[in-house]
Amino acid sequence: MGQMDQLEKVVKTPGISGREKTISKLLKEYYAPYCDEIIYDNLGSIYGVIKSEKENPTTVLVTAHMDELGFIVKKIEETGLIRGLIMGKIEPNSLLGQEVHLYNRQGKAYPGVILGRNKANQVQGKEDVLLDFGFSSKEEALSEEVSLGDMVTFAPKFTVSKNGKEWIAPNWNGRISVSQTIDLLRQIYENQLSFPFDLYVGCTVQEQVGARGAQTAANLVAPDLTIILDTNRAWDYQEDAGDVQGELSKGLLLTYYDPSVLPNRLPMEELRKICEEAALPYQYYFSLEDSDGAWFNKLRTGCPVLFMNMPVRNMNTAAQVVSQEDYETVSQALYLFLKDLDEAAIVSFKEENR
Repeated sequence: MGQMDQLEKVVKTPGISGREKTISKLLKEYYAPYCDEIIYDNLGSIYGVIKSEKENPTTVLVTAHMDELGFIVKKIEETGLIRGLIMGKIEPNSLLGQEVHLYNRQGKAYPGVILGRNKANQVQGKEDVLLDFGFSSKEEALSEEVSLGDMVTFAPKFTVSKNGKEWIAPNWNGRISVSQTIDLLRQIYENQLSFPFDLYVGCTVQEQVGARGAQTAANLVAPDLTIILDTNRAWDYQEDAGDVQGELSKGLLLTYYDPSVLPNRLPMEELRKICEEAALPYQYYFSLEDSDGAWFNKLRTGCPVLFMNMPVRNMNTAAQVVSQEDYETVSQALYLFLKDLDEAAIVSFKEENR
């Protein structure tokens, strides 16, 4: 399967927070040929493991998150309209008229649309949206086995710009990095790499609702070094030049701050050197949003964390934009970083602040 087919399949496989089973099954299919075993935590986070031949090896974790933004059925109105509870930090001014899909417990999909709630076309209540799936009554919705808690996603679409340089989808936050975990395991397998450490590559669940899967995954893997693959907002089209950061097609993001974790400087400096030696573009980034990194960073006595993130325009909307060049840069930099990583470097990362 080619790169574009993989991306489209990952984008079009549904999985909001707490409903990631379908995307997890897809990842198991992708991971299995390239790793020694597959493990899970009890919330559903999944990792492919490449074992070291060394005795008592250290552990390196490469982790993304696989949950996408969406809604769950909160109430079925007598009219057949549905109220959907918002799952994640969706941009409210992007919702009116967006196409959505509802999936019942049997996996049957129903296309629909987000409605305005009043004459002013206000979309959101305090925590929910109004959804129309064409049901003429509550009885009709129930006859289709729609029930409370069912998953609703933005309509799955994958679009490539005419010049091929930009990709558009409703769920790059929760899917673009997922595809990179598949690429990494395949690349390691094809190049027959071995490591002096156990390598875990995979995805957490429930990141969009408070990084819950990161907590359980951190306890499962207990890494000595964690590499986070994720997305940050691209502020590259701002009128005020002082607000510009995270530019598309300008390389991976060296995220040196977010409110939940202060990433370790030494592995970030090592990544910078690797990028410069390989002529891979990079850019420093200051994030105002939390991430999975916090839980791995604060694991027991502490774990060094390194971000390898991508900028996304229109993040947390139904039409998110990423750059093909940035995708390839992150994938190459990640491979090169792991290729020559040894236990001495991992120890130095852990001892950096002593």
